[in-house]
Amino acid sequence: MTARHLRLLLLAVALFLPVASLIPLGSYWLWQNGFLLHWSIAACAIVLASYLLQRRLILPAPPSAVQVPDENEVADVAWNPLQMRAWEDVQRLAEEAKPERLASRDAALNLGLETVEVVAKRLHPERRDPLLQFTVPEALAVVERTSKGLNRFLIDNFPLGDRITVAQVMWLYRWRGALDWAEKGHDLWRVVRLLNPMTAATHELRERFTRQIYEMGREHLAKRLARAFVMEAGRAAIDLYGGALRVSREDLARHLSSDTERDLASLQAREAEPLRILVAGQRGAGKSALINALAGEVEAVVDALPTTSSYSAYRLTREGLPGALIIDSPGLTTAKDIGDLATNALAADMVLWVSAANQAAREIDRQAIAALKQQFESDPRRQKPPLVLVLTHIDRLRPFDEWSPPYDLTDRNRAKSNSIRSAVEAASADLGFDTDDVVPVRVDNPSAAYNIDALWGKIIAFAPDAQRSRLLRLLSSIKSASSWGTVWSQAANAGRIFRRTFLSRDPPQAS
Repeated sequence: MTARHLRLLLLAVALFLPVASLIPLGSYWLWQNGFLLHWSIAACAIVLASYLLQRRLILPAPPSAVQVPDENEVADVAWNPLQMRAWEDVQRLAEEAKPERLASRDAALNLGLETVEVVAKRLHPERRDPLLQFTVPEALAVVERTSKGLNRFLIDNFPLGDRITVAQVMWLYRWRGALDWAEKGHDLWRVVRLLNPMTAATHELRERFTRQIYEMGREHLAKRLARAFVMEAGRAAIDLYGGALRVSREDLARHLSSDTERDLASLQAREAEPLRILVAGQRGAGKSALINALAGEVEAVVDALPTTSSYSAYRLTREGLPGALIIDSPGLTTAKDIGDLATNALAADMVLWVSAANQAAREIDRQAIAALKQQFESDPRRQKPPLVLVLTHIDRLRPFDEWSPPYDLTDRNRAKSNSIRSAVEAASADLGFDTDDVVPVRVDNPSAAYNIDALWGKIIAFAPDAQRSRLLRLLSSIKSASSWGTVWSQAANAGRIFRRTFLSRDPPQAS
C-alpha cells in the first residue's frame, strides 16, 4: 500500500468514526433517558410527512389544471395543413411512449425510427418507401441542426458543460463500477446497524420511503424525456420529409414568385416578396373604387375603367401592414370566370370579397367562394388565405334619401343603421362569413369614402394569417421554380470540375 492510499484510508476512518459512534451512543442515551420510543415515533412521523409532501410535488398536475406547453410541443407556424396532421400523429405517439423505450440504445433508436416512419407515411402516403423520400443535403441539414441543438442543451443544462473534456467523461465512465461497490458497502452497513433494532427500523422505513419517492420521480422524468424525444424527432422528421430543409433562409428572403415578378415588372420595381391581396366579386360591385380608396390615390380610374378586363396589380402601403400588392380581378359573370378566379387565387395571401349591399342575387358569389375554398383544400400543402367580405353601396339602402354618417349598427333608433345591420347579416348568411368578418363601406365617391379605416383594421388584423399563407406560397414557388435551374447549375459546375480534372494540360504543381 502506498503512502497516498494510506492517507486516504486514514482520512476515511477519521470521517466515518464520529458519525458511526453517534448512532449507538445516541441511541443508548435516548434509551437511558426514556426518550427512545418518543424519538422513533417522531422520526417516523417526520419521514411520513416528508414522503407525502414530496409525492404531492412530484406527481403530475391533474388534467383539469392549466398546462403551459413546452417550447418543443408547439407546432411551427410555417407548417402547412398536411404537416400539421403529421404533428398530430407525433403528439399521439409521444403520449403513448413508455419510459422503458429509452432504457437502451437499441430501444431509443427503435422509438426514433417509429417516429420518423409515422411522419414519412403521413407526408408521402403515395410512396411504397416513404422513409427514403429525402435528399442527401436535407439529411446533412438535419444532422447540422440536431448537433447545434445538442450543443446548446449540453451548455445550458449541465454544470460546467462547456468545460468538461472528453478525457474527463471517459474517466467517469471507467469508474462507473464504483457504484456497485458503494451499494455493497451500504448493504453491509444495514447489517451492522441491526445492533440497535429501533434505529435500524427507523432508517429502513426512511430509506424505503426515499427509494419510493426516487422511483416515482425517475419514472415521471423518464416519461417526460420519452415524450420530449419523440417530439424533437418528429419535428425534425416533419422538416425533413416536408421539404423545408431544401430552402435556405437566404433563398427565401431573395425569392420572388413568377406572379409577383410579372406584376412588379409592370411597375418597374423589385423588392422582397410582398403580400398579395386579391379583390374579387361580381361586375359592378365596386372593386376598382375600393382599391382607389385603399391605395389613397387614383391608380385605377373608375370613370375611365368601370370594369376590369384582366388581373391588375397596384402597390398598397399602410403603417402596420407589410409591403403588399393589391390585385384587381375581372368581374364575375359566367362559370368560366369562376374557374379563372379560383386558379388565380392560388397566388393570393388574402382575399377581399366585394359584394353590393343592395344586390340580393349572390348565387355566383356563393359558387365562386366555394370553388376558391375547394382549390386550397385540394392541396394540403397550402393554407387557405383569410377572407374578408366588403359590403359596398350601403348608401343606397333604405331610406334612400338619407346619408349622414357615421352609423352605429347597434343603434336601433336610426332606420339607416337598421338597414345596414340587416344587410350585413343577410350577406354573411348568404356567403358563409362571420358577421365580424363583414365590413360595410361606401367607396363610390373618393372624397366621401366611409368606413375605410375599419376595413384597414380588419386587413391588418388578418396580416399574420396572410403572412403564413404567403410563406407557404413562397416555399411552393421556390420548389417549382428552382428545380430545373438547380439541375442546370449543378450540371454546369460538374462540367467545369470534369474539365479542370481530366482535360487540363497544366502539370500539377509541386508541393
